[in-house]
Amino acid sequence: LNNWKAGTDVCQWIGVSCSSVGRITGIQLDSLSLSGLLPFSTIQALPQLRTLSASGNNFTGIKISPQKCSLEVLNLSSNDFTSDFLDILLVTCKDIRYLNLSHNKLRKISLKGTIGHVMVSVDLSHNRISGSIPASFFTLCKSLRFLDISSNQLVGGVPEDMFINCRSLQELSLSSNNLTGELSGLRSSNSLQKLNLSTNFFTTFQIKHCPTLEELDLSFNNISGTVFWKDCAALKMLNLSDNHLSGPFLSVFANRSLATVFKSLKVLQADHNNFIGELPTVPPSLNVLDLSCNLFSTGNPNICPARSSLKSLLLVYNRLHGRVLNSAMNCGNLEMLDISINSLAGPIPVDMCSRLPKLQHLLLWGNNLEGSIPATISNCSELVTLNLSFNNLTGVIPQQISGLKKLWLLLLSNNMISGAIPASIGSMLSLRSLVLGHNMLQGGLPSELRNNKGLTLFLVNDNQLTGQIPGWIGRSSEVEEDKITEVTFPFLMVFAINIEASICKAYEEVFILQGIRLDDFEQLPFATRCRRWFFLAPPGFNLTIYTLVNSPLAIDLSHNSFTGTIPEEFGGMRDLNVLNLAHNLLTGAIPSTIGNLKNLEWLDLSQNWLESNIPDSLGNLTFLNYLNISNNKLFGRVPQSAQLALFPVSSYEGNPGLCGFPLAE
Repeated sequence: LNNWKAGTDVCQWIGVSCSSVGRITGIQLDSLSLSGLLPFSTIQALPQLRTLSASGNNFTGIKISPQKCSLEVLNLSSNDFTSDFLDILLVTCKDIRYLNLSHNKLRKISLKGTIGHVMVSVDLSHNRISGSIPASFFTLCKSLRFLDISSNQLVGGVPEDMFINCRSLQELSLSSNNLTGELSGLRSSNSLQKLNLSTNFFTTFQIKHCPTLEELDLSFNNISGTVFWKDCAALKMLNLSDNHLSGPFLSVFANRSLATVFKSLKVLQADHNNFIGELPTVPPSLNVLDLSCNLFSTGNPNICPARSSLKSLLLVYNRLHGRVLNSAMNCGNLEMLDISINSLAGPIPVDMCSRLPKLQHLLLWGNNLEGSIPATISNCSELVTLNLSFNNLTGVIPQQISGLKKLWLLLLSNNMISGAIPASIGSMLSLRSLVLGHNMLQGGLPSELRNNKGLTLFLVNDNQLTGQIPGWIGRSSEVEEDKITEVTFPFLMVFAINIEASICKAYEEVFILQGIRLDDFEQLPFATRCRRWFFLAPPGFNLTIYTLVNSPLAIDLSHNSFTGTIPEEFGGMRDLNVLNLAHNLLTGAIPSTIGNLKNLEWLDLSQNWLESNIPDSLGNLTFLNYLNISNNKLFGRVPQSAQLALFPVSSYEGNPGLCGFPLAE
C-alpha cells in the first residue's frame, strides 16, 4: 500500500474503487500479508462503501462499532479470525448480501438474531465451528441461495425449517462435519439444485420431493434403507459411496428401475457399500457408473440399454464370476472398463473391440480369464492402457497387438503366456511401459524393440528368455520436446518395490487402482505375498514427466537364461533408477561404465557367473540404496568407498575370491 498517503487522491490508491463523483465504493486488499486487527469501524464510516475484500491475509481480530454500515459484499476468507463477531456484524451491516468468512479459525456461532431476508450467499466453511446449526439461521432467509458450512465440527441434526423458510436456497453444503440422525425435509424444497451432506454420520436420508435437484452427495455416511421414494428427473450427479447400503441395488430406489427414477443422470457413484445380486440396468443418459467394492455376484446382459451413453464402467473388487465381461459388450460408447479383482472366467470375447471401439482403458487384472489374447485386440485402436495381468491367459502375444498405436501401458504379467516377444511391438512408438514378467516367454529380445525410444519401464523378469542382452537396451537419447505427448491417467498407479527381490523373482510390479483404496489393496494376496514398499502416482498424474527422460527408468531382466556379458552401453542410461540382471547365466566383468549411472538406486547382478574385480567406479553411485552382487565369481578387494561400505555382507557373499570390509578376513 505504498501509495496510501495523505494529501493524495484516495481514488488512485491501490485497491480502492470510487464512484463517478469520487465516493469510495470498494476496497480490495486481498493477499497483501496484512496482519493484526482489521479496523472495521473506520471502514464502516464510509457511507457508500459497498464491497470490502481482504481475503488471504493474516488478520486475527476485527473491531466493529455499533454505527450502521452500507456494505453489500464482505469477503474476509483465508485469515486467522478467531472471535465471534457475526451477531454484531449482521446487526450493524443489515444490507450485506454476500458474506464469506471461510478458511478462518472461528469456533462458534452464537447467532441470536437472523441472517435476514437480504442475504443471498453465506460461506462459513473450513473453520472450527462447533455445536449445533443455529435454528435462527433459517427464520428469515427468503433470499438465501447459497449456504456453505462444510468442514467444521457441527453436531446434531439439520433444522427442518431450513427447507421451509429458505425457499430460494439453491446450493447447500454441510459436508465434513459430525452431523447425525435422519433427514427427509427435502419434500418442501422447490429450488434446491446442489446438496452436499458427505462425510457426516447421517443414518437415514429420504427424498420425497426433488423437482430441481441436480447434484446430491451423500458419500461417507452411515445411510441405509431406501433413499429415493420419488423420481428425480433433474438429477445429474449422485454419490452414494461409503455408506451402509445393502441388499439388491434397486432397493435404494424403492425397487424401481433407474430409468424410471432418473431422466438426466450423468454420474452415479455407489462404491464401498454392501450391494448384492445382479448388476443394474443403467439409464440411457448415464455417463459414469462406479459400483466398485460391493458384493455384486452376477452380470446383467442388459446392463446397457439401446442408445446407452455410458463411457466409464467401474466394477472393481466385487464377487463377479463367470463370463460377466460379455455383459458389457452392449455398452458401445465405453471408454473406460475396469472389472479388476473379481473372479471373471472364460476367454476375452473375440468381438470385444468391434463392439467397444472407443475403449481407451481396459483393466481386467486379478481375475481368472483363460485362453489367449485375441488377435482382434488390434481393433481397439484408441487404447491407451491395457492391463490383463494376474489372470490365467495362455498362448502367445499376437503380432497384431502392434495395431495399438496409441498404447502407453501394456501390462501382461503373471499369466502363462508363452512364445516369443513379438517383434511388431517395436512399431508401438507411444509405448512407455512394457510389463511382461512372470510368464513363460521364450527366445531373445527382438532387435525391433530398439525403436521404442520412449520406453521407461521394461520388465520381462521370470520368463524363459535366452540369448545375449543387446547393447541397444542401454540407449540414451536427447528428448525432442516438440514431440512430447501428454497423457493424464484417471487412476492411481502403484509401483510395488519388492524388498526381497530374489524370493519374489521381481524388483518391481505395477498395479493400477481405481475403485479400491490403497489400504484395502494392501490386504490382498497381490500385495502381501512379498515384503514391499509402495510408491504412488495419484489420479491425474501427468506422465509428461516420463517423456522427458533420456533413458529407461527401470530394467528388469532377472530370472531368465540370458548369456554373454553385460553390455558396456548400459553405462549411458543417465536416468536409470533400477537395473536387475540377477539369476541369469551372465559371464565376464562388471562394466566400469555402470559407475556412470548417477541416478541408480537399485543394482542387482547376483546369481550369475560374473568374473572380475568390483570396479572402483561403483563407489560413485551416491543414490544407491540396494546392492546385490552376491553368488558370482568376483575376486579382489571390495573398493573401500564410503558408499559401498554401507551395504551388508549379504551384498557380497558367495564370491570366494572377494576380500575386504565388510567381509571377514
